Amino acid sequence: MRQRGFTMFDLLGFVGLCAGICVGAKYGGVIGAAIGALAGLLLGRLPYSAASWAARRKLEQASSQALRERLRSGKEYFIAHLLLAHLMKRGEDVSGELPVIVGLIKSASSEQRRFGWAALKFAFPDNASKLAGFDPRDSVEKCREAASRIEL
Repeated sequence: MRQRGFTMFDLLGFVGLCAGICVGAKYGGVIGAAIGALAGLLLGRLPYSAASWAARRKLEQASSQALRERLRSGKEYFIAHLLLAHLMKRGEDVSGELPVIVGLIKSASSEQRRFGWAALKFAFPDNASKLAGFDPRDSVEKCREAASRIEL
């Protein structure tokens, strides 16, 4: 599975690193550059940390029903695994969500299939094991054929 792309948060971390090196080198030479690099990187990563914390908190505060509705809406397929994780963490039975995840791996969108496959492996490993060799980048027909091996 391919890695995620370069994000705004990555850019902020890189800019923080570069700015820290420049400022540190100007005022403290080589040692200042090293300290500045570390400080800049840490400051540049703060927006990511804050956004992560806020997203996690929002999921933790949501009711189980709200999490299920978000999962079933199909609009937030890219966090399906997180929605399932929060339900599972609460001791909720997520077996009723299997059709949603199978729907993702049958999608015409390879991106939705990719996130659906990750969610299936995470929350339904027994079902994922039935799809040996599954690749969300394969054709829609091939993915749908493979997904038909999962009993709903």
